[in-house]
Amino acid sequence: MASVRYDTSIDQQLKLKPFGLTYFQYREEDSIGMALALASLFPIFLIVAETSIVLGRREVAGILLLLGQLLNEAFNLALKLAIRDDRPNARLGDGYGMPSSHSQFMGYFVLYMVVYLERHITTNVIHKCITQLGAFILGISVAFSRVYLGYHTAWQVLVGAVVGIGFGVIWYLFVERILRPSGLLNFILATRLCQWLLIRDSRHIRDVALAEYNLSMPTKNKQL
Repeated sequence: MASVRYDTSIDQQLKLKPFGLTYFQYREEDSIGMALALASLFPIFLIVAETSIVLGRREVAGILLLLGQLLNEAFNLALKLAIRDDRPNARLGDGYGMPSSHSQFMGYFVLYMVVYLERHITTNVIHKCITQLGAFILGISVAFSRVYLGYHTAWQVLVGAVVGIGFGVIWYLFVERILRPSGLLNFILATRLCQWLLIRDSRHIRDVALAEYNLSMPTKNKQL
């Protein structure tokens, strides 16, 4: 059979654009820049993790965390379109720079995680503190990476973090002071759709991970 040859040449007139969501540049042979470029990917990793948790566990807490995260991103886009403040380097990144979406993303995530763990997970203080510290370190790493790599000014990053933290506070208070007390959440969970999807609210359990571990122990002992 005659071999089929494909034309792999690229037309010089063709304009190519990188996918900005995962495309980050750093100085060649700059190991710190490479590490911080990877740190800039943390928001993407986190949104995938949050979505996976929602699909896998179908827990109300995870759903509300993800919903707030998406609303926070929509608010960031609205702010950028309203403020229209350019990035410090026009060649780096797409769209406007104020406020930093990465910084705002992490501001919301860190605030919500720290407060939720502090208020509702009380059985293992060491595990809780490690998780809170890890979230804080991730947030600082992402924020610093945006300035170091030249994608944002320090002011854009600071404003993004403050807006994200503020949005996290507002969303948490809305969930705890309005949504849950109103009974609307229980009404939604009682619908046939939520029951069919096995969506549950385990907030009454102080430590879900510990409860599931203890529940699995008799089964393991029987198998042994």
